[in-house]
Amino acid sequence: MNYLRQLDGLRALSVAAVAWSHWSVYWFPASSIPWAAFGVETFFVISGFLITGILLDNRSAMSKSLVLKQFYARRFLRIFPLFYATLFIAFIFQAGSVSQTWYWHASYLSNVYFYIRGWQGQLSHFWSLAVEEQFYLFWPLLMIFLPGRCLLPAILISIGVAPLFETVMDSFYPGHSPQVSAHVLMPSCMDALGMGALLAYGVRNKFPMKRLALMLGLVGSLGCALWGFSTAFKPIGRLAEDCILGWLVFSAASGFRGPVGWFLECPPMNYLGKISYGLYIIHNFAVSICASLLLLFGNPAWVVKLYNIPVLRILAFAGLTIGLAACSWHGFEKPINNLKRKFPYPGDAATPPPTS
Repeated sequence: MNYLRQLDGLRALSVAAVAWSHWSVYWFPASSIPWAAFGVETFFVISGFLITGILLDNRSAMSKSLVLKQFYARRFLRIFPLFYATLFIAFIFQAGSVSQTWYWHASYLSNVYFYIRGWQGQLSHFWSLAVEEQFYLFWPLLMIFLPGRCLLPAILISIGVAPLFETVMDSFYPGHSPQVSAHVLMPSCMDALGMGALLAYGVRNKFPMKRLALMLGLVGSLGCALWGFSTAFKPIGRLAEDCILGWLVFSAASGFRGPVGWFLECPPMNYLGKISYGLYIIHNFAVSICASLLLLFGNPAWVVKLYNIPVLRILAFAGLTIGLAACSWHGFEKPINNLKRKFPYPGDAATPPPTS
């Protein structure tokens, strides 16, 4: 697996969709297109694709325990430092309800908490980070230790079980919050994560991938046409959405040509994709940070006037988020991320792409 530049562009678009959904809700009419859902689901498909590819590339290693050790060490270096630093800062400044709920977030159970108690403002986006971490805990065990003949059935079952699990949890568990669907629980997200895994498995087993991806896109388009985008948070509608995203992710990994390919590979998109983890973690705090800065500088009248224009306010949120994420990447994340070279996978050829 080489560095897949267009996937970084796709990451940039995904985090932009999530941020737009969170920032625009108070000033613009609600959109029938679930931008946040598309963004998060795209992240899940990309994650399933890259992580499963790494694991499949290392199945043949002599020491499977070494593969797991290196995998978890590399995930630790990439994910934990920024997450726990953000959680600590949020705790110090009493962001949202973090002082009462920090242990849920610290143990990567944010999604379970939200499912039971409902959304918690600035920390609501932590649910998807919890899903990713829970996926990283159990999926490597399957991909490394299952017999080869069981891999494809396991991936297909994980995709198929996800809508069923969500339906059952929403219908028969009376204790969950009516605000939040069971989709925030990790098994419900396996349709998207499993879709990415299916693509990774197909690439390595010489499936006719272009035809498979095209078929996924057509089936997904038909499903969305039948159920509509307004049902994208419902299990069947979202499964159709994930089929489209499977086509999109594979096409970006293979390389779009023409204007689409140029756009996804252009330096600004590529850079935003590299820092997308920081963008995602920080973006939901931008509103309160901007408000605090205005108070700090005495709320100058001309600044407040400009700030009250919705488009300019969103641009301020975007500029602040990008600036903080860039500082985090260069001054904090990248130096730690570079330590991953001390934990190589068995064989240089199996080393994952830097975007993972």
